[in-house]
Amino acid sequence: MSTRKAPASVPTKRAALSNAERQRKHREKRKAELQALRAGPAAPLSLRLALPLPSALPVAASALPDDSPSLRMQLDAARKRCEVQAAELAALRAEHEPLVARLLALRTVLRAVIGKFSPAARHVARSHLQETGFIEWLDAD
Repeated sequence: MSTRKAPASVPTKRAALSNAERQRKHREKRKAELQALRAGPAAPLSLRLALPLPSALPVAASALPDDSPSLRMQLDAARKRCEVQAAELAALRAEHEPLVARLLALRTVLRAVIGKFSPAARHVARSHLQETGFIEWLDAD
């Protein structure tokens, strides 16, 4: 095997990009296009002219994403999903808060009960709580 390099006058062939590199370049290009579109007229002219518009959008200057009915429908659907999730979250919070209050009351009672144990029984109870991972909960606050 020879380790000779090609002469400087002979152009060398570019190495083919791997799929990951090709995808990364494509994502970077699309990200830059999106940033240029979001910036709109406030973006520097060099940034807006350097990036071609995506083929899905018309070339007209007034082409804004809000003008698309499909995007508006997607936005409405996302808004409805968000409202449903907010309602579910409120219901879960309504269930969660009383449980937390009961759990805090249980911790207070457990501390009082363990405090009345003999030193040996207190040690056994705390070691069992330590083994199960509840000692941090008991000692919290």
